[in-house]
Amino acid sequence: MLYLLYFMVSLFSLSSQTIVKWLPDTSFNLPINFKDGKLPCSKQNVIFPDRLMGSVKIESETSVKSFVLPVDGEIILDGTIILGVDENEADCKEKNVYYMEKSTSSWAQPDVWSSSKFNKATPDAEKIPCFDDVVEFPENIQSTVLLPDLTQYVSDIRIGKQHFDTKKLLDHIRAESDESLQFVLNTFLDTGVVVENKQCQSRSGCPCQKNVLKIDCSSKFCPVPTCIDPIKPIGHCCKICGGFLSFDVDESFDMIEFKELVENTVDDYGRNRLDYHVGRLPPNKVQLVVVDKKEYEGTSAQVVNTIDYNMQKHWIQSEKLSQISGTPLYKYGMGGKIFVSMFFVVVFTIGAIYAYYYKIPEIRYPLMGRSLTSMFSRIQRRTDSVVSLTRRDSVITTSGVRTAFRNPLYDSRRGRVQVEELVTPQ
Repeated sequence: MLYLLYFMVSLFSLSSQTIVKWLPDTSFNLPINFKDGKLPCSKQNVIFPDRLMGSVKIESETSVKSFVLPVDGEIILDGTIILGVDENEADCKEKNVYYMEKSTSSWAQPDVWSSSKFNKATPDAEKIPCFDDVVEFPENIQSTVLLPDLTQYVSDIRIGKQHFDTKKLLDHIRAESDESLQFVLNTFLDTGVVVENKQCQSRSGCPCQKNVLKIDCSSKFCPVPTCIDPIKPIGHCCKICGGFLSFDVDESFDMIEFKELVENTVDDYGRNRLDYHVGRLPPNKVQLVVVDKKEYEGTSAQVVNTIDYNMQKHWIQSEKLSQISGTPLYKYGMGGKIFVSMFFVVVFTIGAIYAYYYKIPEIRYPLMGRSLTSMFSRIQRRTDSVVSLTRRDSVITTSGVRTAFRNPLYDSRRGRVQVEELVTPQ
């Protein structure tokens, strides 16, 4: 029974191992080989450096606007290459993109490893092989690997179909048996990589590596954050939009229970909308990073707030740090814009009413008849309609000229009264 139990645990451990694959290659179809970290599209001009150290392979069905070729170098065209603008490619912007020959990369460099466990929330410092990962270098690639100075642990190393342990890897490198894939020993003339099959036995979780490498962020492409007050979790090269939570733990901390809380909260908000990463950092820290999968809308920040509120107090041993980014840029200032718009609408409405009742002068149109003229004559400024009501036989003297005004409300059934102009003799 003990043997069967050990076999089942071993089988589970092997099945849960993750393959972490080395990416750098001189291939044209790798985003890492371009300055902005993205593959070119049909509306973009691709500019190569003046000289290429190795050959560049361009895969079939590649579509770009044009190429600016190097003065010296080798380019391999594999199939059909499409030149010219594709008007149906909506997400493509016209610009120049620059191919950067990155055949030499460091073990500790961001974006040189690929794995199914990596997502947008994974810190750059943890996008390297962990102690329980299988490291794989593909066959027939032209690449140079700068090995780390600090010892890194992995469960297995594969170059093509061959498996290597620690000693066999060192012998392979010293023999320089592979011309296309080169390994450069570290400053101690060693590989800096130890192959051993170990599993995490701690209830509180295990760090990815005991020795944390200093990540080289100089070649990292950082897009402009789409939020106000972006955050920078531990191990990230770039500021991002989302939220993170870090706190100190001891050996009594239950990593499985904490991950269940995270997963349940993410499910409540929509797993298909979020990426998250839970990492154990040496010596005694846990970090959670949550981001929106697509465009930042603020959901990830709400998730971190919810988890922070629902955490068990006994999990945290000393201090806890929680940070979230602010409003998405497309929503920022929306309230102010609405207020300004409504202010101008109100001002325009009041101005229109004022002009309608007080500012329109008397208008007469003789050709349209008396009824229409009378209608427009009612709409005039009140200051022009100063009326004095007097009896029919009263006389008003103005500047030496006497005039009279008939009140239509006073004995209106009588006939018209002849108003004569009287001039007072001097």
